[in-house]
Amino acid sequence: MPSTPIRDAARAAGYVLDGAQLAAAEHLDDLLSGLADRRGRRGRDDRRGVYLWGPVGRGKTWLLDRFHGLAGGPRFHFHEFYRALHAEVWARTGRADAMDRALDALLGDARVLCFDELHLHDAGDAMLLSRALRKLLDRGVTLVATSNYPTQGLLPDPLFHELAVPLIDLLEAQLDVLPVDGPVDYRELRVPDVVPAVPGWRGGTALVPGSARQLADAGLVPPGPREAVDVALGGGRSVRALRASAGAVWFDFAGLCAAPVSALDMLSLAERFGRWVVSDVVPFADCHVNTQQRFVSLVDVLYDRDVPLVLTAPDPLDEVLAVPAGRPAPPDLVRAASRLRQLRQAAHLSGARDG
Repeated sequence: MPSTPIRDAARAAGYVLDGAQLAAAEHLDDLLSGLADRRGRRGRDDRRGVYLWGPVGRGKTWLLDRFHGLAGGPRFHFHEFYRALHAEVWARTGRADAMDRALDALLGDARVLCFDELHLHDAGDAMLLSRALRKLLDRGVTLVATSNYPTQGLLPDPLFHELAVPLIDLLEAQLDVLPVDGPVDYRELRVPDVVPAVPGWRGGTALVPGSARQLADAGLVPPGPREAVDVALGGGRSVRALRASAGAVWFDFAGLCAAPVSALDMLSLAERFGRWVVSDVVPFADCHVNTQQRFVSLVDVLYDRDVPLVLTAPDPLDEVLAVPAGRPAPPDLVRAASRLRQLRQAAHLSGARDG
């Protein structure tokens, strides 16, 4: 009888997989069986893995994590992988074997690689990732990736999309491309815990409107003007924080997200600070799209690293994050909004407001 560890894990957790999830689980179970016996199923069509794509909240990351727990090997989020890969390749600039050596340094002799939230909005990312994945697949590495985008939707900007075509062709030739696109956003079904923010900051909290009383109830003392500090970003650059101490950082939304801070900078900050407050989130209707994108990148980085976050905003977050019709919006805003709904909204649910 074929082994079904991922489907077994779903049953053990009390989950009833929808049709798309079940098809993905079957492919991943099949891939696990092939890894255990390389003479078996893994040889069909010489496939090297699975690419799971679909809207937010459909269970892609859960499936990936179950596979990773069973197969082992490195697991990266796109931001982390790209930053590390770029640094390793850059350190070997001028060497003909720079990419091979960079992958050796990152992955060693790993035979399986899990890759969460693959997305491309930059031409340079597409070309570097294409080179890296071609090398990995030529080595026989098994790749399992998740994405909110179908392969043909990667690097969607029509001015640059053709630069992603080699990567798209590679993924479609070497991986089983499977939609995980059932009708239910399972994140929407979760009822947020009505638990105030307390020392330890387990999870996250959205304080709306973030009044002085709400902050005090959450155990947060707003920074004083003399606590503001420049936090180094590297390369002689810095960003102003309202407070930064003891592994915690407090930013003003505009001070962080309207500054020239990249997704890789956000990742570096998340590695240094284990607790975050971002106050006075400006309604997206009043923000430039670049400011919006930095906030989306911040949410992605903190969510993936499970870093606690407290936000304050003038209105409910769904209203704050709404972009008027006809205005440009970050391509991954829907994913960020879905993730933010998982914050525990104790103060908002309590209806506490100061006049």
